[in-house]
Amino acid sequence: METKTYNTTKELLISTPIPQQTRTYKPVSHNQLIDLTLNSIHQAGFNLDKESYSASSNGEIANGKFTISNVIDRDMQLQIGWQNSYNKQLTLKFAIGTKIFICQNGMVSGDHGTFKKKHAGEIQTFTPSAITEYIRASGEMFRRMQKQRDAMKQIEITKREQAQLIGRMLIEEEFIESTQLNIIERELKKPTHDYGAPNTIWELYNYTTYAMKEVHPRLWMDNHISAHSFFVNEIGELVEPLNVKRDFINSPHLQLEIF
Repeated sequence: METKTYNTTKELLISTPIPQQTRTYKPVSHNQLIDLTLNSIHQAGFNLDKESYSASSNGEIANGKFTISNVIDRDMQLQIGWQNSYNKQLTLKFAIGTKIFICQNGMVSGDHGTFKKKHAGEIQTFTPSAITEYIRASGEMFRRMQKQRDAMKQIEITKREQAQLIGRMLIEEEFIESTQLNIIERELKKPTHDYGAPNTIWELYNYTTYAMKEVHPRLWMDNHISAHSFFVNEIGELVEPLNVKRDFINSPHLQLEIF
């Protein structure tokens, strides 16, 4: 069965017609966001590795992802992402996350003050300076996410705990669907990748984001942020019996998300 993909090109996003500005609606073009992100990455002293894009609704909903080659460790690299829309369904969002090398999964953190702005008011003048500062601070968020990953690798979970977490993701939190549940089940039985921490929170987290790879562009950022927040919060629930320091999760900047 062929997997549906929403991947697209920069050229398609740039050519998507920009809606007319009104008194209450101020569009920010995909092209402006691309240029702004690339310029801000350079100004922050980061080196761009790859840029990729996904879209739906004929380009009216778009996501951009930009990986950084000089903010990396053995498992992952810094990734900067944004979401934009021309159909008034979504706010403009920026989020800091990571790309996992072995599987190309994305972690997205929504805590580091995920940048969200309605397409109204002063968005067109406010957005450039805000995004530049946001990207400049992303190196610190990467270090926080490294600590979160290390904490997850230390926490082993039983099959029953795995089942409970998966059930909550599906029924309570609702950031995975039945098709993604099937992928997670398959990964538990026969993993596609070795994440180097068997039977841990980290492993289940990666099975989950692996299952979310082809999520609809409208849901991509919010669902990944919800997944990251869910798993980071689980560190807090499970950490004390294992005597793992709560410094991993108690930063005032972390309520969290991965990408």
